[in-house]
Amino acid sequence: MKSLIKQYRELSFEQRTMFHAKFSIIFNFILACGKIVLGFFVNSVFFVTGTVNIFMMLSRYECYVGATKPNRKSFQFRNTCIGIFLILAGLQYMFYMILLLIARFETRSYSQTVGILIAFVAFIELGVAIKGCFNAYGKGHYYRNIKITNLCTAFTAIALAEMAITSFASQEMHKNMDCWFGIGVGLIIVLNGIWVFIAPKVSIIDRRYNVYEMTEDSDFITESQISFRLTHSKIYGNYTYEAQIEGGRIEGKIEKNRSPIFNFNIGIKLILIILSEILIFPYAIGAFIFHVRELSLICKLDKYMEQHGCIRVSHEQDFDLY
Repeated sequence: MKSLIKQYRELSFEQRTMFHAKFSIIFNFILACGKIVLGFFVNSVFFVTGTVNIFMMLSRYECYVGATKPNRKSFQFRNTCIGIFLILAGLQYMFYMILLLIARFETRSYSQTVGILIAFVAFIELGVAIKGCFNAYGKGHYYRNIKITNLCTAFTAIALAEMAITSFASQEMHKNMDCWFGIGVGLIIVLNGIWVFIAPKVSIIDRRYNVYEMTEDSDFITESQISFRLTHSKIYGNYTYEAQIEGGRIEGKIEKNRSPIFNFNIGIKLILIILSEILIFPYAIGAFIFHVRELSLICKLDKYMEQHGCIRVSHEQDFDLY
């Protein structure tokens, strides 16, 4: 047993992600089959939720096969499939919640102990999923996409936690709140699927290699290297353009630095850990906004280089990241 644990701990991020993905695909398949069977014999609602599991499973499968066997099909094809499966999962989840809202299905009630336990597990799952999204930065699109899929699954767990907690209230209020919250979760999943489509075209990962030529008036003529910080966040990992200068040509890439949080003193870190369940949502929202701001970083870099007498030559993609 100790040997197996040691082997697992020695796995790289990529190997560990694929290890988890393999079991997640199998679990989703078994869960989907069970729900679909219940849909035919017990209640059609189970069939709807079963198809959500199928789409999540297919999304993970495309990520897994794409990362482990990249030569079978193009990245563009698989990335499109992943985005479509997530969008369909979100739409199906929204359909399920709308069905509960307008139909006379009774939503399940939970005891206080069970509700708190479900919420506790759901928040842990969401925290792990968000952390996985940050860890996947720069590892490749398939690894990022599988973490996005895990995040979408975690949101459905949060929806279940909300149902469990609000079941202490009156049945009618409980049902309406559950359904509208679930519709919001479905919309979030759809938006994540859309992001999978557009991420390769707008993310910094694909635009981090940047090359410039110096003019006669350049301020960098006597320099051998430059470093320009593009963001100044006190919470999230900042971006810096690091480049080498040779023969009047500047070649470099945009690097993401470690989050300043790791440099906080131990007292502040302990407070953040204690309040993590409360802070995780505002942190995630802020991270999304910070991530969206990536769209303007290339323009900011170009403007900075132009001010110092440099002209963009090309933008190179790192196709190995696929």
